[in-house]
Amino acid sequence: MAKFVRNPLKDWSELDTPSSDSSLPEQTYSREMLKEMIERRQRNDFVRRREFDMLRKLRQREAAAHAFEATVTPSSFNLNSTSEKTEGRALTLKKIDEIEEQMSQQWWKGRGPNGQTLVNPPPDAGAETLPPVDSGGGQLPADPGAPAASAPVAAAPVAAASTAASAPQPSRLAHDGALEEAVIRFAHGDDTGAEAILLQALAAEAAPATEDGAAAATLERDDARWRALFDLYRATGDAAKFAAARMRYAQRMKRMGPDWVSLDELARSVKAVTASEDAEAASDTTGAADWASPAHLTREGLMALTRALSQAGMVWTLDWRALTEIDPSAAAPLRILFTHWSDSPVQLRFFGASQLMAVLAAATPNNERHPDDAWWQLRLAALRLMHLPDDFELVALNYCITYEVSPPSWQDPKGECTSLAAPPASRPSSVWSLLSVGGDSESFPSTDSGFAALAGDLRGDSLSCWQRLDHDLRHTTAPVISCAALLRMDLTAAGTLLSWVRDRDANGERVQFVDAHRLIAALFGLIGITDHATVAVRKN
Repeated sequence: MAKFVRNPLKDWSELDTPSSDSSLPEQTYSREMLKEMIERRQRNDFVRRREFDMLRKLRQREAAAHAFEATVTPSSFNLNSTSEKTEGRALTLKKIDEIEEQMSQQWWKGRGPNGQTLVNPPPDAGAETLPPVDSGGGQLPADPGAPAASAPVAAAPVAAASTAASAPQPSRLAHDGALEEAVIRFAHGDDTGAEAILLQALAAEAAPATEDGAAAATLERDDARWRALFDLYRATGDAAKFAAARMRYAQRMKRMGPDWVSLDELARSVKAVTASEDAEAASDTTGAADWASPAHLTREGLMALTRALSQAGMVWTLDWRALTEIDPSAAAPLRILFTHWSDSPVQLRFFGASQLMAVLAAATPNNERHPDDAWWQLRLAALRLMHLPDDFELVALNYCITYEVSPPSWQDPKGECTSLAAPPASRPSSVWSLLSVGGDSESFPSTDSGFAALAGDLRGDSLSCWQRLDHDLRHTTAPVISCAALLRMDLTAAGTLLSWVRDRDANGERVQFVDAHRLIAALFGLIGITDHATVAVRKN
């Protein structure tokens, strides 16, 4: 009865069925509501992610603007306004952090807004009092409430690094890439390419210098390029381009450029004078000396000596200046010949007697018994022939100490031997005078002793050139080489010159190059000649 009263519209048979089916519509309704709630939450999450993306973009733009203005010193107004907004920004950042932490933890684990890994912060981020957007590993400061206090501390190293990076470095200014490339092209004979590189470097606008040192270094670099271009025109003989470049130099540098000098004409003059005076020296030597020693004296050379003296007059003139070595087979016959002359009333004149004694001294080292004593006997016979008793006694004492035997005693020679002071074979005086006038008076040596010259266009090994240098500088320990007439030198010739200079420097002979034009001097610096020699650039 109670069921009928509660359900008057149902049949009595339906009152005994299970009541589980009655909740089906309600259960279906609950699933639909749950699905709708899930979809609504997904839409809300999507909207929030899009809003956070927009917030991140705004923050990135703001950080980029601060980085762009990092080099500008903030004024007092900016500092005050920034400090007033610090608290509001801190609260906003804190709320954003809490919401994003609820959404996902991977956003702040070393990754940026777009998923890229952040290794280093932007170089200029945080230069002002505003807090950095992302520092180091991409995490916000531990205390968001005090970003203004930590920002200047973090910005100090960055500002110092940017200041150090903007300062001019001496190592960078010491090497001019454009000039070095022009030097290499010029050495290979590419005059057009070298000119184009120098003109392009000079036409490029120089970066504005923020310090006096950087401005001075830039002016010095530009001046070096201009003068290298002038020397290029001088070496190629292009006077018209030289005059046009001189006018542009005066407009750019606010001072007059160098004067025109034809290096090609100077080189031709030096070669002509050298050839003529070499021919004169050869004819004079042939006429003055009855016999000239070869560089390597052998028994055949002694036979030629005896034949030449048999056709000579009463006075025999011998030239030893070219002698560098005596064959061991000729040592004993030459000693016999010297002894015979000492015991005979002959009249001898020696050119280069010091060279002969130097070769004999090198063959008789003190306290060494491995050389044959015939060399000592030859040296003593030469000293007796040239009337040098003091030197004879000293060498005899060394001979006694070395071999522990009694040396020969001094005997006055019957013949007469005179050492002639031959003119130095280093170079003709006319060449020195010509180059001293054509070169720079400040860098050119004031004396002509130990002097040689390089002229023209040197290519390849140029063995004759280096042999001439050895011949011209053999009597000096402070060689001076003029490059006033040197037009060009390729890399092969420069490498050979480097080996020659290195050998001289190892022997304690510091070579000095004077009056080299800028392209030659820069080439010497590139291949390493300046490490073993002194290079003076022409002033004009």
